[in-house]
This record gives sequence, C-alpha cells and structure tokens, in this order.
Amino acid sequence: MKINRYAGAFLTGGGICLLCHFATMAYRMAGVPELFVVSVTVFTLATVGSVTTITGHYQKLTDFGGMGAMITMGGFSSAITDVIHGARKEGAGAGQALWRGVKDGLLILFAGYLAAAASVLVLYAAGLF
Repeated sequence: MKINRYAGAFLTGGGICLLCHFATMAYRMAGVPELFVVSVTVFTLATVGSVTTITGHYQKLTDFGGMGAMITMGGFSSAITDVIHGARKEGAGAGQALWRGVKDGLLILFAGYLAAAASVLVLYAAGLF
C-alpha cells in the first residue's frame, strides 16, 4: 500500500532530521564555535552517508524510507559515493571514478537549481511571489 511508503518516508526523513538536531546540539555543548556548528553537522552527515553507503546499510534505509532518506546531505553524499564506489568496482581508476562522482554531483546540484529557478518564475508569473 502507498500509505506505508509515505509513512516510511516521513519517519525516515523525520528521524534523520531529529538526529541532525541532536548532533547540532551536541556540537554546541562540546564547545564548537557557533559559526562552525552547522558546517560540522553537515560534514558529519555526509561522512555517515558515505560510510553507510559503502557498507551497504544506506540502501536498506532507502528501501524503507524512499525519498525520506534523500532529503539531507547524507542522501547527496550517498548518491555520489555510490557512483564512485560502482565505478571502482567496474575497474575504473581512482581519478576516473572521482570524476564520475563529481559529474553526477554537479548534475544533481544543477538540476535542483534549475527546478528551483523555474518554480520561482512560475510563482512570479502567477502573481503568487
């Protein structure tokens, strides 16, 4: 049933966001300067996403949570890590594998930027923005 997929996405995305909030608070309590707290949290999330992708655990989370697992930096780093890891399994050199990951990362960012810009233009044309 579709409700299970929606519930899984909601629970997964909400759980990741909750863990990010706890990590942010832990970094603040540990004395990380306020200017760097968000950056350190994002770096931690990207690292966890990459490590769990390589070990095969992020795929299980994606199977359960669908797009809920892709809403944060962890999902982005997981996608790039998966491309690099797959290229290395196919026998590509380290430089080629890294280049594939960079190209896919730029494609994801550029497509997101275009979608956001198109949305703003449509809202502006409709008089809603």
